[in-house]
Amino acid sequence: MGIVLRQSLKNVLSTYLGFAIGALNTLFLFTYFLSKSEYGLVSYVTSTATILSPLIAFGVNNTLIRYYTAYTSKDEQGQFNLMLCFLPWIALLPATLIGMIGYEQIAQWLSAKNVEVRPYIPLIFLTSVAIAYFEIAYAWARVQLKTVFGNFLKEVFHRVGVMVLLLAIYLHLINFHQLMWGILWVYALRMFLMFVSAFYVCRPHFSWGFPSNKKEVFLYSLFVILSGSVASVLMDIDKFMLNQYLHIGKIAVYNVAIFTATVIAIPYRSMYQIVNAMTAQFMNQKRVKELADLYKRSTVNTYFVSMLICVLIVVNAQQCYALLPDKDYNTGLMVLVIISVVKLSDTLVGFNNAVLLNSPYYRTVLFLGIFLAIGTILMNRWLIPLYGINGAGIATLIAFSSYNLLKSVFVYRKYGLQPLYKETLLTTFFGLVSVGVFFFWDFPFHPLVNISLKSLLVGGLSVFFLLKFNLSQELVKLIRQSLILH
Repeated sequence: MGIVLRQSLKNVLSTYLGFAIGALNTLFLFTYFLSKSEYGLVSYVTSTATILSPLIAFGVNNTLIRYYTAYTSKDEQGQFNLMLCFLPWIALLPATLIGMIGYEQIAQWLSAKNVEVRPYIPLIFLTSVAIAYFEIAYAWARVQLKTVFGNFLKEVFHRVGVMVLLLAIYLHLINFHQLMWGILWVYALRMFLMFVSAFYVCRPHFSWGFPSNKKEVFLYSLFVILSGSVASVLMDIDKFMLNQYLHIGKIAVYNVAIFTATVIAIPYRSMYQIVNAMTAQFMNQKRVKELADLYKRSTVNTYFVSMLICVLIVVNAQQCYALLPDKDYNTGLMVLVIISVVKLSDTLVGFNNAVLLNSPYYRTVLFLGIFLAIGTILMNRWLIPLYGINGAGIATLIAFSSYNLLKSVFVYRKYGLQPLYKETLLTTFFGLVSVGVFFFWDFPFHPLVNISLKSLLVGGLSVFFLLKFNLSQELVKLIRQSLILH
């Protein structure tokens, strides 16, 4: 766990820095400098681009992680690298052609409810390309177990770029149209820097021809396209479909709630970057004991930290909304609570993804995912017209809960790995007690003072639970070392 903890801690720091900047953008700069319609438009374009990006990448980012360490021959590894260079063009060229031929029909469909969308439809495709190729370059760095700079670019860089653009629009240096195109260039620059960094870490070796398992590699890439698309659909289809049924300003309200809840998954996302690569290595080398230890320690540590963050968000939610300029944003409170539960469940069972994607059973996930993606779309079509943004949140909760449960059952049956340890059950109890005590307990002070007092009390209670029940050996050791030093 040494390399995991070292790089994970660095990734956590950069990820939290990214979140802090993103929080400043989402909760203040976007809400104060743009109208809800303009903010909703930005969210819609980037979310739709995210949905398309797995198709554009053709699964190369996950295929690289899955097979790179499996080759012992340098020539065959070079052939594998060459094959991965060609694979994305299988999707990119047809997608470009379809977009050019059917542009008018696509534009009419996407802008049927909100005409503001129409001028920025090309940005959706171009941004998806930038996101896809960034992930490919990042995957190359991850298989070399060098994730820190890539994680910085992924979590911090584009948010700083967007912040600069928002300040520029506030100072009247650019208009909203220039802001939209500027966001594309931020993503493009991030992609370029990732490629430079990845090739600096390790210049790829190419050999003419294809590897002996080319059919297996190709089929795995097809699987990842579908499974990655399923994951993107489950994550972002709600914002896409809100545009089809509601005024685009509602996407801004929804996005504030979604972004706030996303911070819960930061510990998991940070550790997953390195755990995924190590899981592939352990499974390729049949190191079962090490895999089980990695799974438990990763789950226990990330779940406790994520639970603490979830509690802090939920109990302070009303005070946070009181700080926003437009009181209409507080209509997203229920969505915030619902998505917080979704993100927490992802943290508890999330490392199942690393096991499944690097196992011979990866195709099973595809069938589950397709079924649930279809279900999510149907539930959004049903619930959004009835309950608005709350309906989108409920659809996401049902979809992800079902998806996570089915994957957990499958991993347990095949590998005997499951996240319900004594430590995770006690962590859940801590979360329920904390929310029950502090959610309805308000101090008669300014919202910022209220948030500070609640956070201190929740933090103290979390340390008590952690030390009393030894919920994480690593975290307990870290706290005791900190107390000794001080």
